[in-house]
Amino acid sequence: MKLPLGMNARDEIEALRTAGIPVDWLGNAKTGFLFVRTGGSSESRQNIFRWFASSIR
Repeated sequence: MKLPLGMNARDEIEALRTAGIPVDWLGNAKTGFLFVRTGGSSESRQNIFRWFASSIR
């Protein structure tokens, strides 16, 4: 999932939850593993989220 880098935390958490990613009020995954990296061009930076339903071992 890609979200704009400048998005406020409340909207980011709402978007993650709408996508079915179980996050707490800080945006941390309640289960599994949520990997976040920054990507995109210098004009349109994005946070790229990947959620794995089970833990990474």
